[in-house]
Amino acid sequence: MTRSVLILWLAACCAATTAAAAAVQQQPLRVERVNMGSGLQNARGTENALPVGSLGVWHVPQYLPGYPTAATIWPRVIFLQCTGDLCAGYTITPEVGRGEYLFFVPADK
Repeated sequence: MTRSVLILWLAACCAATTAAAAAVQQQPLRVERVNMGSGLQNARGTENALPVGSLGVWHVPQYLPGYPTAATIWPRVIFLQCTGDLCAGYTITPEVGRGEYLFFVPADK
């Protein structure tokens, strides 16, 4: 009796965990690579963006001016115009701050 209850309980937990993980999955986004801005530098095409937890913000590799650190000292969030799963790239400018850790929120056109 105890063994079967334990097996059923484990099965229920696994099913709930799988369902929750599937619900958290976000659609993949791509960001255009821009020199001195978003994406891998000196490359053409797009960069895959990664969601940052379940916060609703995304991150792509980018150009880091000055002396970048390993800490998120000046995190900033910008809005990128997106059409479907493709978002416009951006350039690091003084208006967006130091640009060490820029996260973005997709905005539909």
